[in-house]
Amino acid sequence: KPNNGEENKSLDVEDIPEMQNCALAGDTVEVTLSGIDAMRLSPGCVICHRHPSLRPHVKRRFQAKLVVMDRLAVPIIRGSQMLFHMHSIDVPAVLNKLLESTNRASGVTRSNPRVLPGGSSATVEITVNERLVLEEYNECRSLGRFVLRRGGDTVAVGLIDKVLS
Repeated sequence: KPNNGEENKSLDVEDIPEMQNCALAGDTVEVTLSGIDAMRLSPGCVICHRHPSLRPHVKRRFQAKLVVMDRLAVPIIRGSQMLFHMHSIDVPAVLNKLLESTNRASGVTRSNPRVLPGGSSATVEITVNERLVLEEYNECRSLGRFVLRRGGDTVAVGLIDKVLS
């Protein structure tokens, strides 16, 4: 989540001798932050470089490739509201557009489908309710994967293809 440009004054990577000098995007490390208000930190906060050109995207809309679960009780339609789950973040999301779908069993591809049944894969446009740190899967795997849930059930898994403005 965005932290309103608040900067950290020091960063220590502890207890992992081989990682004391570097941590790469997506690595899980233990850090100690100082000089920052702890009340401004929440699940989903991302540590990044202070130079604006090296910061990840903080956006609400993106295009993604989905794989819809086989045993889907209710098919997915345009405008469906779901819970977007990535790492420790759960935020409401809406499927704005269904751009393309492929039936995994037959291999038949359809443009602008009306419905995504179970066992299909698709390209869709999604909008989340709040601004999140989003990266394309080919840029950063850990920030480019997500799960869509509805009523406590996983309905689809996906990869972010393109972050939209």
